[in-house]
Amino acid sequence: MADRPTDPLESKNTTLSTPTSRYEQFDVNDSNEVKVKSGKKVGPLAITLLALLVIAVVVIAVTVPTVLLTRSTTQSSNISISVNSSTILPTIGVTSTVTTTKSQTIGWLNIGNMNIARYRHTASVLTNEKVLVTGGQNDNPALNSAELYDPSTGTWTMTGSMNNARRWHTASVLTNGKLLVTGGYDSSSRLDSAELYDLSTGTWIMTANMNNAREGHTASVLTNGKVLVTGGYDGTSHLHSAELYDLSTGTWITTGSMNNAREGHTASVLTNGKVLVTGGYDGSFRLDSTELYDPSTGNWTMTASMKDVRNAHTASVLTNGKVLVTGGVGISFLKSTELYDPSTGTWTTSSSMNNTRFLHTASVLTNEKVLITGGQGSDYYLDSAELYDPSTGNWTMTASMNYARSVHTASVLTNGNVLVSGGFADIAVNSSELY
Repeated sequence: MADRPTDPLESKNTTLSTPTSRYEQFDVNDSNEVKVKSGKKVGPLAITLLALLVIAVVVIAVTVPTVLLTRSTTQSSNISISVNSSTILPTIGVTSTVTTTKSQTIGWLNIGNMNIARYRHTASVLTNEKVLVTGGQNDNPALNSAELYDPSTGTWTMTGSMNNARRWHTASVLTNGKLLVTGGYDSSSRLDSAELYDLSTGTWIMTANMNNAREGHTASVLTNGKVLVTGGYDGTSHLHSAELYDLSTGTWITTGSMNNAREGHTASVLTNGKVLVTGGYDGSFRLDSTELYDPSTGNWTMTASMKDVRNAHTASVLTNGKVLVTGGVGISFLKSTELYDPSTGTWTTSSSMNNTRFLHTASVLTNEKVLITGGQGSDYYLDSAELYDPSTGNWTMTASMNYARSVHTASVLTNGNVLVSGGFADIAVNSSELY
């Protein structure tokens, strides 16, 4: 069988490119509304002085420039000065508007380290807003440990360990709030086992085994609550097969097989409920083929091929319903990107990223932009990050992470921040940071 190039960390020598940039996040507090009023009788001199003061306030409000940082919002505060005199003058009322700014530098903030350095792990945002990290590996052995990040305290704590050590597995948050972990590699064999994490107890219980052992597969929570697992590698062959986990029964059933065997591919749940699978490696070649799974029929149909063959890439469902595919490994290392339009079933080339990268992450932000972080660029590790704007189709560099990393995780928290954890950059990394 042909060489299996799905793990560039094992198949080629790499040289660490040490990052030097540091970019932290600062907040400037809002200025509160200020109101000054006077209702005392005063003489002409006092009135003159007050009038001059009012003129000075207006001039300052109009002429003093406001300095904006990277991200700013404006709000208005009214300053009102009223002078009442029943015997000398009618009421003099002057109102001016002073613009203040809430400024925030966009960048990366170092937070506490994980308890265990790891890569090839998973990270899932739970219904209680915490992030559960599972498995992976530290140097060579696969890990069964798990830990929780609490955004309210910014700290990591260990939680119950999985029953099986595993890397290159999947983790899916189910509609009942539990987390389903499937398959992976335990450092000696590929796994068919699956287990459930109960966040109310912090413990794991085994559930039914899959029909096939697999690593490098995908798992997608469908709109009907079932979990679709596709492809992967069983230690001997690359897999066409797919199967469904039924939460209500805790069992697995086979469903239609894909048209192509694939590992290191992506699977995206579209807004129409179908699942788009892209690229990967079939045991002989990297793929440009893509196909659609229809949950209503359990069948797969081929759709248009991508412009580039690729695996170790990312695929993100944008708020406009299109799918953005980025980077990966093809005939060469890629910085190309392309868009799939479900309404037409076609791919169009989009602008390229600034950096070649694979084994990176892609996160759809609350502002609809896509944040790309880290990865590898041929023989070096990346600390760089960049943003894709769907409204323009353009990429812009943003602040670099504090640490270079690949095969890491990136999780969009409920507060809109992005948590990056772990990874590999010549050694396993335990650091985590927030964007």
